[in-house]
Amino acid sequence: MATLLQDLTYGIRVLLKNPGFTIVAVIALTLGIGADSAIFSVVNAVLLRPLPYPESDRLVILRERSPQLEGMSVAYPNFIDWREQNTTFENIGVFRGRQSYNLTGVGEPERLVGAQVSADVFAALRVASSAGRVFNNDEDKPGASPVAVLSHGLWQRRFGGDLGILDQTLTLNDVSFTVIGIMPADFQFPGRGIDLWTPAGQAAANPDWQQRGNHPGLAGIARLKPSVTLAQVREDMDIIAANLEKQYPDSNTGGRVSVTPALENAVRTIRPALLVLLGAVGSVLLIACANVANLLLARSATRQKEMAIRTALGASRWRIVRQLLTESVLLSFVGGALGLLLARWGVKLIIAISPNSIPRSREINLDGRVVAFTIGVSVLTGIIFGLVPALQSSKPDLNETLKEAGRGSTGSRHLFRSGLVVSEVALTMVLLIGAGLMIRSFYRLLQVNPGFNYDHLLTFNISLPQKKYPEDQQRINFYDQVVDRLRALPGVESVGLATGLPLGNNGWQTSFVVDGQPPPEPGKLPLTEFAVTSPDYFQTMGITLLKGRNFSEQDKKDSPGVTLIDEEFARRYWPDEEAIGKRIKPGGNDPRNPLFEVIGVVRRVRMEGLNQESNRVQSYRPFRQVVQSAMTVVARTSTDPTSLFSAVRREVLAVDPNQPIYNLNTMEQIRADSIAPDRLNLMLLGAFAAVALILAAVGIYGVMAYSVTQRTHEIGIRMALGAGQGDVLGMVVGQGMKLASVGLAIGLGGAWLATRAMAGLLFGISATDPATFAAISVVLAGVALGACFVPARRATKVDPMIALRYE
Repeated sequence: MATLLQDLTYGIRVLLKNPGFTIVAVIALTLGIGADSAIFSVVNAVLLRPLPYPESDRLVILRERSPQLEGMSVAYPNFIDWREQNTTFENIGVFRGRQSYNLTGVGEPERLVGAQVSADVFAALRVASSAGRVFNNDEDKPGASPVAVLSHGLWQRRFGGDLGILDQTLTLNDVSFTVIGIMPADFQFPGRGIDLWTPAGQAAANPDWQQRGNHPGLAGIARLKPSVTLAQVREDMDIIAANLEKQYPDSNTGGRVSVTPALENAVRTIRPALLVLLGAVGSVLLIACANVANLLLARSATRQKEMAIRTALGASRWRIVRQLLTESVLLSFVGGALGLLLARWGVKLIIAISPNSIPRSREINLDGRVVAFTIGVSVLTGIIFGLVPALQSSKPDLNETLKEAGRGSTGSRHLFRSGLVVSEVALTMVLLIGAGLMIRSFYRLLQVNPGFNYDHLLTFNISLPQKKYPEDQQRINFYDQVVDRLRALPGVESVGLATGLPLGNNGWQTSFVVDGQPPPEPGKLPLTEFAVTSPDYFQTMGITLLKGRNFSEQDKKDSPGVTLIDEEFARRYWPDEEAIGKRIKPGGNDPRNPLFEVIGVVRRVRMEGLNQESNRVQSYRPFRQVVQSAMTVVARTSTDPTSLFSAVRREVLAVDPNQPIYNLNTMEQIRADSIAPDRLNLMLLGAFAAVALILAAVGIYGVMAYSVTQRTHEIGIRMALGAGQGDVLGMVVGQGMKLASVGLAIGLGGAWLATRAMAGLLFGISATDPATFAAISVVLAGVALGACFVPARRATKVDPMIALRYE
């Protein structure tokens, strides 16, 4: 221990004695370790940490799947059969999130976000209320008295944390719900922003829920019995699905059950991006280590005499290695400590840039695992960049080093320094190509035509209570008044209605058959993206009508059923015929389903997102024929849409003072949100690549500057014998560019392999895009040339007379 303290004390003195070296090395390590710790914090919280439920590894998410669609929602009657027939689940329930509830009668009307869950969901999750209780199976049935469990956030925000709210009634959608419990503050199921939970079984009173062909947005969640494997569960559910297929061929042909571990379900969309970013920051750390190793090698040349004297006085090689490793580990610990501070700031920045792009973002923090990771990385880093310099410095040539004239670098040291430069360039090449691909991909994404004009569009949602507006005409009258009032606002050009907007995948899907064409085989009915719209919707959105006519106010329930289709629908099903006048039957080939005449063809729009082209065709029905309670209102404005937010709220409340609106936003912001994950990936990978480029440039410059210093005597001789400045410039630059060229070649090969891992993150561009590879090669070669040129230029200024006397 005394020897260790002596090593630490001496190491601190040496580092403080060389502040320039220490500062540069610490900055490089802080950037590398800080970036590593920041991304690991995200990986730890999102991918590694279990879900916040007891034995969460036994939780699975259940969905239906068919030959046409993976990951369908669950038909309620199928769920009932799963629950009764399975042999592998301890508990199984269903849930449906993001349901709209209008809270009235308690201050200002407010739209709340609720989740419908069956009672067994709480049992599967093994969670209990923090006050009161959760609902039971008797309350989770059609016809039971309405009850609700509040979130901790709503309880605090709206009711001031008063426990007196328990057993009181709240008016939600004009229905009285009894508050029976309050959930803990950290309970967020099935996602963030849920204000309350109501029994899903009560919603099953809706006749549509009793149809096996209807998939009302439900998902299943189950807890496996002890010792049951995922393979056993899938086999069990396949048997149940096969039996249901035989019993109900019209609705269940081809249907199977998708079983996904709950953690995998929560993170599968972001896993590839996080793993790519983790690899990127690992490369940045390796480049930082190479830089510091080069600094240590350069400094070891100035300490050769010190090491020779120590050896001559009896110090063993291990004693010298230990001292030098202590210094390098001290450096890395300082870099690690500052890196933790940088990581803390970096994590906050990542979340602030794109708060909704990272699942479980509230769980991201610098916990004990992250601190342990940082300490481990710091120790490993100190050993990695310090070991070779320490080994080389620990075996000095005593005779040569103790001479006054001793100078120069050993061949092995020079070779190692050159290898470090090559490695830096190669790793930087891989990162830059990855960033270049992301830039080109993001540019392509921005150029995508969404099929509508998102500029100057205001949008918001309204959900009318079924009890207050039970009749179709009542809903029509309400929306007519809202539309008329909004049209009268200064700056509003047109107003439309729809059941779902593009870029959010918030529309509906329904099966259909084409009249006059052979019906598909059972279980292979095609699907269409389906929306209900008002006549002015297409004009307001800027969706072009290509053929036929638009909906009109005369398209009512007592008039013939009509539909609009998109251009892909017409091309796919009537490639050589006129689509206008043809008929389709939504909902399958059931004789009871009516036929609808195609009256127009409109431009195809991106429903799921700019980077997601659905293979489903699109169709629309008129609002007055398919009257809905919940609608999205869109308004095109001649002014800044945000300036009308207050006026929009006022006009809706003028129609119904108890009707809140929600999701008030601009279409431009919705577009920005839809590409937020791509933007976050680009910014992070671009930032890491920029840091790598700077570190690589510094590394090349450092090696070449040191080389010039070591070769000053040689350069003086060359110039004394007649070499010109151009000869010296070419010699030094050529030496550096040879190393850079080797690094570029290795980096190209590495990038060719590594970028394939990020193919799923790219849009409209290959992971091995030749143009990107060529452009990045030129950029990095230019940076390397600049890094070589500065010390080369200095070499041309050497005075031969001074150089010949250079020690």
